[in-house]
Amino acid sequence: MGRLLRRLLGVVLVLAGLAVVAGKLWLDATGPYLESLTPYPFCERARAELEAGRPLDAMELAEAGGCEDELAAARSEWDRLGAVFRRCVHGVWTGRAEDGVGIGCAIASDLVVLGDVRDLARQGVAWLRGEETDEMLVALSAAGLALTFAPQVGAGNDLLKAARRAGALSEGLAGAVVRLVRERAWRPLADLLGSAGRMSLRLGPARATRALAYADDADELARVARFAESSPSPLLGLRWGGKGAARLTDESLYAAALARGPSGVELAVRRGSRALLSRQPLVIAAAKALYRGDASALAVLLLRRATWPWVGTVAAAMLLLGAAVYRSGARRGGRGDP
Repeated sequence: MGRLLRRLLGVVLVLAGLAVVAGKLWLDATGPYLESLTPYPFCERARAELEAGRPLDAMELAEAGGCEDELAAARSEWDRLGAVFRRCVHGVWTGRAEDGVGIGCAIASDLVVLGDVRDLARQGVAWLRGEETDEMLVALSAAGLALTFAPQVGAGNDLLKAARRAGALSEGLAGAVVRLVRERAWRPLADLLGSAGRMSLRLGPARATRALAYADDADELARVARFAESSPSPLLGLRWGGKGAARLTDESLYAAALARGPSGVELAVRRGSRALLSRQPLVIAAAKALYRGDASALAVLLLRRATWPWVGTVAAAMLLLGAAVYRSGARRGGRGDP
């Protein structure tokens, strides 16, 4: 009986060693998975952005990572009185800005009609001089003077103008706006401006202006707006995953991807729900087996984390030990042991 048990144990060890290699091969062939990526160092990267003079980027990272000290430092830098005043005055008088405060003040000037008059005057002077004019700014400025917008639509109108001046609006979206104004397609134009307005109200002018860069038409703008309204740290997702990030409507998938930084968001955009190992049928079956007292799920977890050197070492040890135990049982049997 002892001989049979030793042989059986040897076979089990050999099969376990082969199973370790096969399991790792399966995980590699069907991966990669978000769970195998290391968490993104949000706080460290926020400090680096702040030191580089980019407080808005630092705020995005600090908010996503829950870095309270870095967030406070970034906000303090962003809100310095002298810098705020200088950027605001520049935004009001020129209608041009490179950051959130200047863009916000440029939008504020649009709300009191000054911006629409200013833009029409600038474009008119440029036309008289034979210089190139911006048809989109002319169309939106004229609409701002002639029409009474709902707050959401008006906010979208002002945001698009500010984004155009800041160079953050794609040519495709600008062309779509001009075409709708020419065709007097007011309902589709209101829908487009409404999407931009919702995004502006949700994110604020500075961040919404950045998000507009990821939309080339009305449909993409609506998708980006929905993403901005429903997802945490949407600008990071768009920056790391591009337009495809706006399609990540699965909250748990997006949260897991965002926690792992650019590589995580890119992986989620590329593979969708298959990027989560916990969504794989084999893993679900293993988890159920573990609930019933089986160790399969634990083995999958260990294989997911293990590197090939570790897998090779463990598998080789199991194979050698299994072969030794099996041969031990065979030798004992040959000498007449029970």
